[in-house]
Amino acid sequence: MAIVDDDTIFAETVAKKADTFLAFKSVPAEVWYGDGRTLLSLLRECRNFEVYLLDVEMPDINGLELAEKIRIFDPKARIILLTAYDRFALQGIRLGVYYYILKDSYWLELSRILERICQEEEDREEYYFIATEVSGYKIPVNQILYLTKEKKYTIFHCLNGILYKERDSLGNVCQRLAPERFISVNRGMVANMKHIISLERLDITMRDGNVLPVSRYEKTKVLGKLAEYWRKE
Repeated sequence: MAIVDDDTIFAETVAKKADTFLAFKSVPAEVWYGDGRTLLSLLRECRNFEVYLLDVEMPDINGLELAEKIRIFDPKARIILLTAYDRFALQGIRLGVYYYILKDSYWLELSRILERICQEEEDREEYYFIATEVSGYKIPVNQILYLTKEKKYTIFHCLNGILYKERDSLGNVCQRLAPERFISVNRGMVANMKHIISLERLDITMRDGNVLPVSRYEKTKVLGKLAEYWRKE
């Protein structure tokens, strides 16, 4: 979630509330706040967010202008406009914004909207199932960062540092995952393209800050698939 407001104290307050709300819902999420120019720089680096909360009335670049630019980088973005006045509602509707909130009652409305978004994501979420003789796990595919092999096991590295282990080969596991979302970066490592932030030289940086090595053999294929995935996203 990205929050853009020229009042940094207000933006920080909203970010903390949103982070606490999502943590309570057990939804792993990155909550960022800052100015519009910085957000556009992040978007140019293919760092997208699921939700954008934008103050309408800001100097330099206002929320409506910013919403138009976000649409170029992220056509599927859920954009929420935040303002002290309702006169911008029609323009927001024309931009296809997800919701419109007045500042004087923002948190009550925003919490309801986040609740609805969480439910929408839950309804369309895909899962990977691990079953053993004594336990079973239902892993949201979107929470898988990358997979590695460890002897006879495949290790699932997920958001928030959570690890799962399945007694099966990495190759077999990958056959059960969507090939348009996961890519082999070297002989023993497969990454979820949703969480790749950048590819520089022979290193991939993941959303959690981990850096994965890319083999020279795989680099051209990885770069091509990433470019195709980012264009679609």
